[in-house]
Amino acid sequence: MYEKVEDQPEAESDIHEWHNGNGETPDSHSLHALQLAHRAVDKFPELKKRYQKYIGPVAVLSSAVVVLASIADTRRLHRGQSPERILAEITPEEIESAIKETVRRPFKKPGRIRRFLP
Repeated sequence: MYEKVEDQPEAESDIHEWHNGNGETPDSHSLHALQLAHRAVDKFPELKKRYQKYIGPVAVLSSAVVVLASIADTRRLHRGQSPERILAEITPEEIESAIKETVRRPFKKPGRIRRFLP
């Protein structure tokens, strides 16, 4: 489980530290993607409530919603959108339906069929 250290100003967003109790620390691209996904989820309190679970007195956010937000964010990043624009335009419906969307691959015409005769 990742634990986010105190938020810092946007200018220092690349310096955020995440501590992973076991294993390696994620690389800078992974950290940036995780931070963007968490910020997108934090924008919608009703979405967080649907994906949280109580363990004793503590509310824990499911990692599934972070994964969904990460998928939605990554799709928009690949289209060339900035993180600020993504956070301004993303919706809870887009986050929840991120896994349902399929990426269509371009249709390839079959090449010339060749048969090899012995």
